[in-house]
Amino acid sequence: MSGKILQIVTNNPEIYRGPEMPYGIVFADGSPMDVLDKTEELLQQGWRLLSAPLPPNIPLMRGPYRSLVIVESDSRYDAAGLKAIDKARMRYGMERAAGCRTASGSDFAIIDHSMLQRTLKDISLLNT
Repeated sequence: MSGKILQIVTNNPEIYRGPEMPYGIVFADGSPMDVLDKTEELLQQGWRLLSAPLPPNIPLMRGPYRSLVIVESDSRYDAAGLKAIDKARMRYGMERAAGCRTASGSDFAIIDHSMLQRTLKDISLLNT
């Protein structure tokens, strides 16, 4: 993946470009669903999904923030990524339809940031 451009799609205000985050940032104002929508749009424009679109557990799914990693791709569409985004959208919809309370707070921003850093570390380990 050397030479490929990584980008972060996020709605987390704690994610910004800097020395510890040298990747492009695409902000999606709104909810995690808006992050999924923006990511889906980019996956149809020559980007490929690298991170899991769903957080690892239900309490984090109820959080207000989500950050996803995408990479520049040689193909126009990322069919597998689009399927994963669609499944994530259905799961988020089921959680909200079940009457789950949406959480808020800065703790979720910190958790999302930590999960993003872990994902980026895992990606770099896979490519070495």
